[in-house]
Amino acid sequence: MYWRMIESRSDNDYGQSDSDADEPLFKWADTWADILLFPVYFVIIFVFGAIFSMIPVLGGIWLLLTAIYSSIKTKIKSAKSPRLFFVCMGILLVIVLPLVFCSTPTPLPHSPTPTGTTVPAPTGITIPHSAPTSTTHAITILLDDFRPQPYPGASVYYYNRLGGDRGAVNNSILDWGNEQVTTTISSGDSWGGVWMSLNHQIREELSINFSAILPPQILPPYQSQIAGITAVIVDGTPDRTFKLELKDRGELHWKKEIVLNGGQVVSSDLPALGNINELVWVLDHTSAGDYVVLESVSFTATTQITDTATAAFVWSYGMLLNNWNPATGLVRDKAHDADGEFDAIQATGSLAAATAVAEQLGIVTRADALQIVNKISDTLLLNLPHSRGLWPHWVKVSPADEITIVPNTEWSSVDTVIAAIGLLTAQSALGMDTSGTEHKLQSIDWNDLVTPGGISHGYVYTGDQIPYAWDVFGGESWLVELAYAGVTGQVAPITYPAPPTANGSGFIDELAWLFVPPPSGQDYWGTDWTSYRLAATDGQISYYLTHYPQSCFGQVGLFGLSAAEVPQGGIYQAFGVGGRFAAANNGAALLGAPVVVPHYAAMIASLRPDEAIEMWDWLINDGYFTPLTNVESLVFPPSLGCDSATMVWNQLKGSWNLSLQTLGWGRYLAERDGQVPILWQATTTNPLLQKGYLLLAPGGPTPTLTATLTQPEWGYQNRYRLAKKAGLASMVATPTVPGALRQVQCSASNYGC
Repeated sequence: MYWRMIESRSDNDYGQSDSDADEPLFKWADTWADILLFPVYFVIIFVFGAIFSMIPVLGGIWLLLTAIYSSIKTKIKSAKSPRLFFVCMGILLVIVLPLVFCSTPTPLPHSPTPTGTTVPAPTGITIPHSAPTSTTHAITILLDDFRPQPYPGASVYYYNRLGGDRGAVNNSILDWGNEQVTTTISSGDSWGGVWMSLNHQIREELSINFSAILPPQILPPYQSQIAGITAVIVDGTPDRTFKLELKDRGELHWKKEIVLNGGQVVSSDLPALGNINELVWVLDHTSAGDYVVLESVSFTATTQITDTATAAFVWSYGMLLNNWNPATGLVRDKAHDADGEFDAIQATGSLAAATAVAEQLGIVTRADALQIVNKISDTLLLNLPHSRGLWPHWVKVSPADEITIVPNTEWSSVDTVIAAIGLLTAQSALGMDTSGTEHKLQSIDWNDLVTPGGISHGYVYTGDQIPYAWDVFGGESWLVELAYAGVTGQVAPITYPAPPTANGSGFIDELAWLFVPPPSGQDYWGTDWTSYRLAATDGQISYYLTHYPQSCFGQVGLFGLSAAEVPQGGIYQAFGVGGRFAAANNGAALLGAPVVVPHYAAMIASLRPDEAIEMWDWLINDGYFTPLTNVESLVFPPSLGCDSATMVWNQLKGSWNLSLQTLGWGRYLAERDGQVPILWQATTTNPLLQKGYLLLAPGGPTPTLTATLTQPEWGYQNRYRLAKKAGLASMVATPTVPGALRQVQCSASNYGC
């Protein structure tokens, strides 16, 4: 050290002689108290210094050093001048360093969140959820297995499993049998075959991008790619050439040829392909009467999504968005309907809502979400016809782009409300102007619609009022009342305001809560929705276990009775567990076996996630629900066992039920990730909805149940696995409900107790 190099002096400043050189470096005062009082002085000075800013602090430190120096100068006679300086510095460091290293930074001030107020995640910022992985896995997408049979009164079933149409090439003779199709060459021809549209009807010439098969607004990590093709041939004329071809608007992009030698499987990997709208198989170099019999055609696709709930949302949303026409802003009612011939208004508004949810979850960008919702808004608010303020249920679009009501359909109050609330909640979620949608709701002639028993269903095609009203408890009535209350500040009468619903159809229980939060406590009519929803869900899940314990649904763990087209197609049925005016309708009387409708499980995923995920995981793993195929309803025919291969299923991609399952899974994913479902914020930010909501739900919204209901004690997955081993005997008991929730449920009402 530098000071040790200084030459010693004979007499230092303290009168120390050279003879004292062997003394210790530090010779302390006569008592420790003299030194230990210094920290006390320091604390006193520091406190006053903190009050009078940093200058007094620095002055205090200087005074302290002076005091210490003087004291040591007086008390420590043996210390030389340099040594004395370092004694002072050491004492100071002993005091200051603990203060520096042990102090806790003062947190920055923040604005407190008012109690009971939900603050949504900022628009455009997505909280990560179960994102796709960096690796891909394969899924099979069935194009056709030739099992669906003609609708009643028809001779041919015209559609494949993707919802595209199909037909003969070069006048070939087609025999659409059960589970196979035979293509026979006509007289005078040397070749023939079959064409299949991959995306809606072939005349629309709409393609699928094989490198990203979902609509382009869906971000790349959630896309799927078609990487292979397989055709199962049962029989055929030997030595004839069989070709598989992939085309886009007539232009060939890929083909594979084989020579027939009986039953064989044609399977091939595909190169990276772009837009394809048609698959064709051709029987070439033939004579009249030559034939080929196919059992199935399928694609192999890849996906990065590994989470069941995420796949269920993304693929449902993708199919719904694919039913939308960005030119007209309307959603076709079903995938196999031609665009503009039968478009659904309630599904169009619901697509706007689903798009806002997709933006919250990071599935689409904010820019794309705004573009979609803006186009829907322009179409609904500016271009639709109306009668006394009500929109039609269904519309068609003329070649001149004029939108008119489909003949002999209704001007619907509930479909107008669903479309308007779907649009309004989406606009609110994305920070868009909602005044046009509010004005639309205000333009409805509510005085004419209100009847002594409830709000009328609307008007028939010719304009006369429909002689029925929303007069029974349920989600449809609640939404119509919400719109009415928001506009008028009043509540319309309902003849039957208390549970049950009319027929126990599952979607009626959960419909309203896809768009707005369920009430906490009792609503305007005294219904405790928390208790009712839990009990209703229990009744649906346990229905087959209780009433048909030996059924395939009871063994596999499938459930859900809700409104849908029947598995054989062509007939729409309001399946349900029974209600105020109807006994249970499980489809057995009509079809000979009971039915399950999967969209109900999606709608209750927030309440019973284990059961919903278990069921949809089964649908995905068995290849029924994919990025391009939906399951509208399903049935296990009697006496054919419970093998999934025997199941009869309807692949209808109906836009309304796609909306229900998309919004159901979206709500669950948001709650699972700790987010408030984005559509719900409109009830606090939009004055019209807030006014109506607080009239119907004076206690405000209920907290999310998802966190509570995902505890292991629900045990559905293990419950059904154990049931399979135990012969179902233990499964007919009361469904498992967590004890705390069961107590809340039973103390609030008699539902399910």
